Amino acid sequence: MQRISSFQIWATLIVMTIPIAFLEVPKRQLEALGNNAWIAVLLALPFGLLIYAMYMFIIHRSQTPFPAMLEEHFGSVAGRLLQIFYFVMELGIAAFGIRLFVEFVETNVLPGTPISVYIVILLVVCFSALKSGVQTFVRTFEIIAVLGLPLTLLILALGCIQPLNPENLLPISNIDLKELGIATASTSIILSRGFIILVLGKLANDWQGMRRAVIGALLTYVFLLTLTVMLSILIFGASTAQILSFPTFTIIRNIDIAQFIQNIDIIFIGVWILGMFATTTGTWFISLLSLQQALRLSSYRFLTAPTALILGVFAIAMAENILEVHILSNIIIPFLYGVVLFFIPFLMFLRILFASTSNQSAKSIPVQNMD
Repeated sequence: MQRISSFQIWATLIVMTIPIAFLEVPKRQLEALGNNAWIAVLLALPFGLLIYAMYMFIIHRSQTPFPAMLEEHFGSVAGRLLQIFYFVMELGIAAFGIRLFVEFVETNVLPGTPISVYIVILLVVCFSALKSGVQTFVRTFEIIAVLGLPLTLLILALGCIQPLNPENLLPISNIDLKELGIATASTSIILSRGFIILVLGKLANDWQGMRRAVIGALLTYVFLLTLTVMLSILIFGASTAQILSFPTFTIIRNIDIAQFIQNIDIIFIGVWILGMFATTTGTWFISLLSLQQALRLSSYRFLTAPTALILGVFAIAMAENILEVHILSNIIIPFLYGVVLFFIPFLMFLRILFASTSNQSAKSIPVQNMD
């Protein structure tokens, strides 16, 4: 197995967290906190540091990568049951990401097209990436991050030169602490989509470089999301921004520079498509690895085709319309992230911290082949 560079770790964390956050965070925070929504995003920084520090501790103190580490720290029986659980849950998370993106396209870009068409196209592209192997799609993530991040920053910079009303941010002091806590938690928990680092961490060629990559990805996430939420408030006002299904896209659609630079939303859509391809591929990959490890299979590749069918059906069946998708986004999915991507790793963290030895030698655990 070839090694993965620190820059590829950074790129992978970027594409696993930011594309889905652009669709979920602004709407959710604006509904909860109104003109103070940006504060909750900024407060995600310390909580994100704790989440990633926990992941790094688990990687450092484990002899195997995820999902084999579940057996290393919870024992063979419990570990393999958890691997089956992760297969199902990660597949569900991937299906939700697909459906959220499809609803965005259906609502804002090409209304009237059956959602099954978008789902099939996205699954075919992700299927090809998974069949090519981890090294190939991680390099693709690197390219997506290098192309997508500067374009996203440029688009947000163009949004900053539109007519802004700083008074829309006032009053800052009028904050419901309960809502602030819930909003901060819901923003922070999306960072747990960087869970893929538990899979790739053992492949990193530089531990110190990986730590810097993790911190860099976290700072990038907080900066971009804080800027996006603040722009939504400064341009539209909190009351108007709250009723927009996708405030970020509306900002981009309204960019107008001297009536010359207009309709640049197609550029952002292209970047977003690349980002959603990456986050779907990464989540699907974790699901397949979990099943491969639980069943002691030699490769995950032949599982890709049958699970693609399950993924497509699940994405279609999980909601009737965009309102149900928003309910999933606001209530069910944050809870799912909390259980799957934070609580179980936290139990693993506690077990490593307080247990003197593992339940069984890691040498006796067959580790999945990622090639």
